[in-house]
Amino acid sequence: MWPCRSQLRKDRTLAGRPSVSHSISSRTGVWQDILQPCLSWSSSDHLAVDEIHKVPIFRKSLKTVGSHYGQAGLPYFEGLISNISRYTKQHSTSTCVIITRPPEIIACFCLSDVPAELFVIFDSHPRPDKHPHGAAFIFKNSVRSTAEYLTNLLHFDEHLLRDSTVQWQAQLLAHCLGDVFVARRSGPTTGQWGEMALEASLQVLKLQASVRSLERKNEDLEEDKKRLNQEVADLEDKLLELDDEHEKLKARYEQLQASTQHRRNTSAPRSSPSDHRQQPLHSPLGLVSSSTPTPRTLSTHRPPQNGSATPHASDLHAADALASQLQRAYNEENRQLAQQLRHLKEIQPTFFDCGICFERHQDDHLARVMPCGHSYCRPCLRAYAVSKINEHHFPIVCPSCVADRGRSEYGDDFAIQQLGLGERQYEIFSELQLARFSTIIHCRRCLKTIFVDKAEYEEAQEIAIQIGGPTHSCDGSSELKDLMAQRGWKHCPGKSGCQTPAEKIDGCNYMTCMSPGCNAHFCYLCGQLIVQSVLRNEIQSAVSRHYRRCVLF
Repeated sequence: MWPCRSQLRKDRTLAGRPSVSHSISSRTGVWQDILQPCLSWSSSDHLAVDEIHKVPIFRKSLKTVGSHYGQAGLPYFEGLISNISRYTKQHSTSTCVIITRPPEIIACFCLSDVPAELFVIFDSHPRPDKHPHGAAFIFKNSVRSTAEYLTNLLHFDEHLLRDSTVQWQAQLLAHCLGDVFVARRSGPTTGQWGEMALEASLQVLKLQASVRSLERKNEDLEEDKKRLNQEVADLEDKLLELDDEHEKLKARYEQLQASTQHRRNTSAPRSSPSDHRQQPLHSPLGLVSSSTPTPRTLSTHRPPQNGSATPHASDLHAADALASQLQRAYNEENRQLAQQLRHLKEIQPTFFDCGICFERHQDDHLARVMPCGHSYCRPCLRAYAVSKINEHHFPIVCPSCVADRGRSEYGDDFAIQQLGLGERQYEIFSELQLARFSTIIHCRRCLKTIFVDKAEYEEAQEIAIQIGGPTHSCDGSSELKDLMAQRGWKHCPGKSGCQTPAEKIDGCNYMTCMSPGCNAHFCYLCGQLIVQSVLRNEIQSAVSRHYRRCVLF
């Protein structure tokens, strides 16, 4: 970003207007405030216009009207400036267009709080022939003069478009994009400023959390990389050792083979060339062979002596036995190395990402909720289950399934039972499970509480003496029913037979049963059951459908 040494340049046609001159001289401090965000931005990264507009302070102050893309030229800029002039007259508020042609970004304003039509061009780059010392604000009083100035400022070589060999990146220099924004009529209030500050702070925290998550993932990847590099180095060392052992065995085998060949040559009988045809030929095993056998050769032939043939055969057998032994040793070592590699792969721990704390853990800390199959670490899932049990919420739904509106599974209780809950939490959890199928009975005589099956409780009948008023019951249910009829109270119409009494004190007729495991939503006016679910999308659709025909307030 160039230094904030702004200059104010006026069009010649504006020099004689005192109101404009007064506006220029009195608002010099305002331009310094406008350029203050540029000084505070220390990054060299380029941000697109739509990315900047997503920031709460700009999104609350400016409204996007549209975008215009075209070839840089006088017709394009005249149409663009005419559009912002029309928007200013229609909305009675100032309008701005951000013209982008990389690496140039120019802002052009059409002011609404001036007596005559006035355009302001903000150029953040110094221009040697216009404003060489820094950024500048250029004032124009007509669409034509403003368009001509922009055409001269963003001039390009027209021969680029005629040359077909030029790359498309160079041809983009001939086109511009104009994003049009309209200022909102009323500026942000004090409360809105607070909301924007809170929203911006939350966005910063979210980005910091994302950066931290990426840093942790990078650290894990670096550790995995170091571990794999170490394994590769160990395998390379083993491979080098095997190569050395192979070379030693090969040299030893060649030495034995050379020694055997030498013994074979020295043990064969020598004969002169003249007697060559008279001498019989001996095979390595001492067998006699001749192409033209004669009676003389047969009569004069003697069997080979043990001293010449037997050592040669024994050397061959010894070399074969040694080679076979070395091959078996090599195969056994190769089998052991392959077995060790398989064992290392089997015992290598696997990791998973917890869906609550978003940390990476080994499978030893895994707690999986079925049937959805979501994975969490045991401490996080235990803390989540304890909080729901203390709030007497039942059933305990998987955290990821609650966020996913498209799912209808609740999850089972097996994972909750395996988390190692405390004695008090497990007692409450058991009561919540029993509350789905039973009713709590309090005896006034023995002051004890028991769980009774709902079906059996509804079939049982009480005999009471008629002394006026409702029929007497030991648990007070008959008296309560009469009192509810007098006061107009309602029973929970849940399908599980909850029948929990409910009284409307204030507010709308939409009621929610707080009995554990019921999860019924009903109308207090007509007493009908709306829906019995814990899924938000099902509840919202059922409530909207019911109160189309009933009265909410």
